[in-house]
This record gives sequence, structure tokens and C-alpha cells, in this order.
Amino acid sequence: MRSAMPAKTATAEKPSKAPKMAQQREIAVSEFFAKNRHLLGFDSPQKALLTAVREAVDNALDACEEARIFPEVTVELTELESTPQGQASRFLVRVEDNGPGIPKAEIGKIFAKLLYGSKFHRLKQSRGQQGIGISAAVMYGQMTTGEPATIISKQADQKAHRVRVFLDTAKNAPKIESEHVEQSDWWKQKASGTSIEILLLGQYKAGRHGVEAYLKQTGLANPHARLLFKFNKAATKTQPATTEVQDSPRVVSELPKEPVEIKPHPHGVELGTLQRRLEDAGRQQLITFLTTAFSRVPDNTGREIIARAGLSPTQTSQSLSRPDAERLFNALQETKLMAPPTSCLSPIGEGALIKGLYALFGDAKNLTDDDDLEHLTPEKPTGPKALLTDEQRKLAEAGALSAAASAATETGKQKLPGKKTKGKQKDQLTLFAGAAPEGATATPSLLPTPVEVPQPTADGDTRVRIEKDEDGGDVLVQGENVFVTAVTRPPAIYRGNPFQVECGVLYSKSLRSDELAKVFRFANRVPLLYQASACAMTKAVVSAPWRSYEVQQSKGALPTGPLVILVHIASAWVPYTSESKEAIAHYPEVLKEMRLAIMEAGRRLQKFLRRRRREVDEQKKRDYITKYLDTIGEALQEILSLTDGQRNSTTTALKVVLEQSRTTSVNDDERKRKRGKDDDGASLPPTAASLPPTPAPTATKGRTKATTSKAATPEPAAPKAATTKPAKPEPAAPKAAKPKAAAPKATTTKTPKASTAKPTTAKAAPAKPAKATKAAAPAKKVAKAAPKAKRR
Repeated sequence: MRSAMPAKTATAEKPSKAPKMAQQREIAVSEFFAKNRHLLGFDSPQKALLTAVREAVDNALDACEEARIFPEVTVELTELESTPQGQASRFLVRVEDNGPGIPKAEIGKIFAKLLYGSKFHRLKQSRGQQGIGISAAVMYGQMTTGEPATIISKQADQKAHRVRVFLDTAKNAPKIESEHVEQSDWWKQKASGTSIEILLLGQYKAGRHGVEAYLKQTGLANPHARLLFKFNKAATKTQPATTEVQDSPRVVSELPKEPVEIKPHPHGVELGTLQRRLEDAGRQQLITFLTTAFSRVPDNTGREIIARAGLSPTQTSQSLSRPDAERLFNALQETKLMAPPTSCLSPIGEGALIKGLYALFGDAKNLTDDDDLEHLTPEKPTGPKALLTDEQRKLAEAGALSAAASAATETGKQKLPGKKTKGKQKDQLTLFAGAAPEGATATPSLLPTPVEVPQPTADGDTRVRIEKDEDGGDVLVQGENVFVTAVTRPPAIYRGNPFQVECGVLYSKSLRSDELAKVFRFANRVPLLYQASACAMTKAVVSAPWRSYEVQQSKGALPTGPLVILVHIASAWVPYTSESKEAIAHYPEVLKEMRLAIMEAGRRLQKFLRRRRREVDEQKKRDYITKYLDTIGEALQEILSLTDGQRNSTTTALKVVLEQSRTTSVNDDERKRKRGKDDDGASLPPTAASLPPTPAPTATKGRTKATTSKAATPEPAAPKAATTKPAKPEPAAPKAAKPKAAAPKATTTKTPKASTAKPTTAKAAPAKPAKATKAAAPAKKVAKAAPKAKRR
């Protein structure tokens, strides 16, 4: 027992082992997004398919615009297997453009490395911002199918390269599987461009959240681009394989303004960012750092900021301590500076927005402007005369337009897509060359020029054009059926970042009037299809006073009516709510500008609806008079003892007067709208002044009203009777009764005579109401004395 005790204490005194620590290692950003792919928009098969197409199309449009090339983008979806409805299947997504191409050494990094790109550090408007999108689509494809992405790219005067690449999620680096020179004839003929193919698991659905709707809205916000969509649907047990084609034509022939990169504004820089920039500046003098690293800081303002912070202009940037940097930061925020330049923005423009809305929801064939293009509305091929043959089309797309032209001239049976024009086959082939410029050179100056539109005749002219309303705003009006307008707000600032808001409104009777208005949201020309309720644009539309604009609206809901509302924000840094870029954050400055743009467009719509309502009411009144015109003629014949011929001539004259009044009213409204006059007033039509003066209405009740209406008739008796004997009201009552009763007689018998025989007596009209008011008090006494006289 005793020998066991020391052994027990020995084991108790033995130190215990330290607990094991979990293994620590660095996490690559690709690993994080692979586990949290819902943050990037890949949370469902349907949304993943749309996100992959969106990222590829955005990159294609950005590349073409930076190279000043008219974008020609082809999106092709091929369903490789047929699955039951509601289940995901494999899709091959191919997106091709005619951009400047990508160098071979950069292909792997651009398409298979997250947070790699040229747009993150630039303050310049662009669709992409973070360098994540297209690489995330490649990562999703290899995670769901295990296949790499295939990229083909060609620069001008160089060979095309085909690269198959994986994304190494552990290292966030590209892994090249194979690369070689592309030998196909298509890429040999093509001037430049890039194509990407991704095999992924997705689900295709039509509707407002589908790929087709996305491409339509992309064409609306990018009217300078042509988008071709092909969907190859797999065969099922009951249906063969089908191919659907959607062509979004180019609506304008001008590229958007090229945005210019700007430097950050001091009011949009935080303290930590300023400290990092000071360290990166090294031995650069402080005054030089302020004037070169930021915008809107001239030399004199920079010296004022440095003096306010208690520093020296010649002091080096890296020598500033943390307290010095904080004093400099406070001095920057307290100094009043000019707003940052807005040359970094490239809005869509009011004219382009109006054309895009009308082409999408109206009839693009009716557009007629100076920059109208004949090939903007390709028709679907029907019959043997609809299009060129497949072989001729391939030759044209490959750039051999002369061969296609000669072949088409020989046959003389082919017809090109587009509007029906009167011209030779050579003009049609020129249009076809403009519609498919894949083989054109990279400079837009060498593209075929638009063919002039033949002016329509006066008979049956249904074409419309953009005009100015009374306030100078751009509007497009087609009778009473279609109204389109757009508003571009002046640039504004949030957190030191410039932004610009645009709004477009379309009213069309072809849309359903019992449904909520369609709201299209765009950020830097990119459609936003998801998270509408969480977006600042939806809140701005709902908060607008639509009821005052003659549009129905329930409380807290979108307006109801045949409306399409478009809201677009252009900024060097769009305030998205998440990395998936689906909604705009609720910044007060952004919300205010959106609401102001919507309200201005709503006021223009209000004027159109009120004018239309007034015209409808006038037409109803004229129809009502016309309906009983024959009855009026018979009554006049009976009263005036007219013959049948006189009655017919009187009825005909009344019809002519009504028609002249209607024509003059319409012309007057049109003249006011063109001259910039407000037509919401209550002025009479021009024909009212030419009509003969109507007799004044008789007034038996109210002495003041009677005296003002019969201003042309001299009546000294009634006022004198009331004013001559105010001291004796009782005996004067019987005498006052006679003038009172005689007043209506004077109005009925003498008014026509005064209006025709004595027009000069109207000069005495202003003096009558004054006398009537002076006689009001004695008249009341006479009226009170009248019952006493009756009783006596």
C-alpha cells in the first residue's frame, strides 16, 4: 500500500501534453468562390446559364468598344442531351465577337484566374469591374462537367490560336491542357475576334429571366451593337431537334462616346487609402503628389491644403507619419474642391434610348432619321426567295462578299433581310455586307456606309421621327397609340465617384393596360434581371407620383398601364449590392437622381395623355352635335320658316364650321408643340373668335350677375330706383318692384338689338358692376320692405 502511493503521486505530477492546434494554411480566392459560387450568381442551373452568357457578352462588348469597332456578337446555346422538364442538362455555350483579339500569353490568365483584369484599378465606365465574371463561368463549367474551356482568339494580321484551359482552384492559376494554331477557314478569313466555348450544367427557360430576354434588353441598352442568338434544342422522343434564331439589329450607326480614365477625387479617398498612396509615392514631394495623384487639385489649392495641415510642400510623401497623414486627410476633406470630371462616363443618350424602346416594342421599320440604317430590321427567312443560299452566306460571313455578290447577281432570285426598298441588287448586297461585317477590317471607317432611305410619299406615310416637345425634350409620338421619351440627368457625385442617371418611358396601346408596368434596370448598359425588389431603381419607380401623371398606381406598387420604364445608371464604379451585380445599393444621392429622372419623364407623359384626353373629349362633343344636326336643321326651319333649300344649306354650313374647327384645333396644338408653347391652358380654339357673338344669358336671380351679363344694354332705371330714395324704403317698395321686374324684359328684348345696331355701347360695360354694388345696401332694404307693403 505504501509503495503504491509514491507511484501514484509521480504520475500526477507528470506534465500534460499541449492540445493540438488546427492546421493553418492560405486559402485561394478561387477556393472560396468555388464553395460560395452563389455569391457570383451560380446558385441555380437556370441562373448559372444566364450568368455565363452575360459575362461573356459583357467582355465582348467592352473589347469592341475600346477598339472602336461596331460590335457583332453571336451567342449560341446547344443542348447536348434531352432531360425531363424542370431538370438541368448539359449545354455548350459559345460566344463569339469581332473584337481586337487577345495576345496568346494573356489568354490563360484572362479566362482562368479570378481577380485578374484591366478594369479594377481604372476609374472609367465599363461593364466589367472586378475581373471575376468570365473566370467564374469557366470554373463553374469545369466543376459541373469536368471539361475545360476552349478559347480561340485572333489579333489583326496574326494567326488565330486555340487554347484549352482549366482553372486550378487550389492556386487560382490557369492550367493549359493544349494550345495550337487554329487552321479553320473561318478564322483564316476573319479579321480579328475572340470565341469562348464552355460546357456546363444548366437549364434553359424562356421568360423575363431567360437568355432571350437578357439579349433583347442588351440590344435595347446597346443600340449600336448587333446580337445574334441561336438556340439548338436537342431532340426528344416526340419532337425532332430544332433551332431558334433571334436577331437584335443595330439601331444607330454611331458608336457611344469613348469614356476617358480619370484620377480619383480627394473627397472619395479614405484615410487608409491615402496612407498607402503616400507610401507608394516614395520620395516624391508632397505638393507633386497631391497635384498628380488626384483630380481637381491645382497647385495653389494643393499648397493651401498642405498649409492647413501644417506640413511643408517640399516634404517627401513617405516621410509622413500617421498623425501627419491624418491631418492631411482632414485638410483634404475640409477644402472645397471642384466636382470630379465626367469624361469617364458614356451614357446611352436620349435619342438612342428612344430608338431602342421603339424598335423593341414598336415597329422599327417606321423609324426615319438621318442615321437610319436599311439593314436594321432583318426579317425571318420564308420561302426560296427569302435569303441567300447557305454557301453564299458563308462566303459573305467569311469576307468574300464579292463572290456572294456575283452569285446573287447571276441568280437574281435572292432577297436580303431588311426593309423593303426600291433599288438595285447591288444596293441590297451592300446592305447585307453592313449587316454581317465579320469579315470587315478592325477600323469602323472602312465599314460600309448606310444607304439613304427613300423618302415616303405623303399618302400613307406612317414613319415617325424624334421631335422636340414644348419644353425642349426629345419625344417620339405616333398618333394616339405610341409615345416614347427619354431623360438624361446631369452628372452627379456619390462618395467622390461621378455617375449619371437616364430614364426612358414608352406608352403603347399594344401593351396590356391592366398589368403592372414593365421596369427594365441597367447598370453601365448591362441588364439587371434579378433582385428587383432589393434594387434602388425599383424603389425610385415606386416612389414617383404616377397618379399625378394620369397613370393608375396602388400604394407601394408599380404603376398600372401599358407602360415600359427604363432606368440606367452610368458610373466609373457602380454601387452593386453584391459580387453577382444584380441590384444597386440605396445611396441617397443615387436615389434622388433616379427619382428626378423618372419624374421628368412622367411629366412629359402627362402632357401627352392630357392632350389625347382633350382631343377625345372634343371629338365626342363634335360627334354628339353631328348626330343631332339634322334635328337642329328641322327646328331652325320651323322657328325661322325656312325653305327646304335654306335648311339644307344651313345644315351644310354647320358641318363645315365643325370640320374647320376640328382641323384648326389640331393644327394649333401641333403648332404650339413645335414652337415650344404650353398647350395645357384653357384658351379657346382659333375658330371661336371668328364665330358671331352669342346673346348674353338671361339672369332672373342675383342682381349683380344680371347687371354684369347685360353690360351692353343701358338700364338707368333699376339702379336709380334703388339709390334715389334710400331714406324711405316703405313707400318706395312698390316703385322699386317695377324696375326689378323690368330688368329681365330689357335683357330679352334689347340685348340682340344692342349687339347688332349699337356695338359702341359696350364701352359702358365696366361702369355697371360698380353702380350695382353701391346700390346693394338700399336694395336689401327695399327687399325687406316689400313684405310689409304686401301686408298693408
